[in-house]
Amino acid sequence: MDRTVPLEPLPGGTVADQAFPALPRPCAAPATVGASAGEEKVQSFVAGPWTLPWSPTACAQARSAIRDVLSRWGLSGLVPTTELLVSELVSNALRHAVGPLVLTLERVSDVRCLVSDGSSAPPRPTDAGLEAEHGRGLALVGMLAARWGWEHRPVGKSVWFELSADADLPGRDGGEDDRKDGVT
Repeated sequence: MDRTVPLEPLPGGTVADQAFPALPRPCAAPATVGASAGEEKVQSFVAGPWTLPWSPTACAQARSAIRDVLSRWGLSGLVPTTELLVSELVSNALRHAVGPLVLTLERVSDVRCLVSDGSSAPPRPTDAGLEAEHGRGLALVGMLAARWGWEHRPVGKSVWFELSADADLPGRDGGEDDRKDGVT
């Protein structure tokens, strides 16, 4: 799938196999993405890429980076959903793909999380039975993300999902009541 707004990732850090990632620094200067006449210009941010270890600690390290970056971007309300979905994508890569494993976050109007691996095989959603212990991750991504997909890379692929930054506003995603009158 094509990206809505093409961004070039800023240089990131490599995460040691036994350590959590150094907390991401705020992105360098945000870029302003041009808009057509009459449209608002949007600042875009990119965090990462971070190389994650090919080990079970990769999920925890990815969640740590997510928490830090989203709080710096003022999107703390998106942390629980983003942590869950990035854990699914990192777990899928560890289970079904090959290294290297890389995490990148992008922000334009929405938040886009990319998990890249060295395999060119596309992700395959499965029909997990009632008793199955695996196979529901991509269905979960499909249910909770505004959009998701995958794209080929020069080496491997990136599986990505987007969450609406509006979901962090009061009244959305379990926040304060959305109704103006407050009547139940």
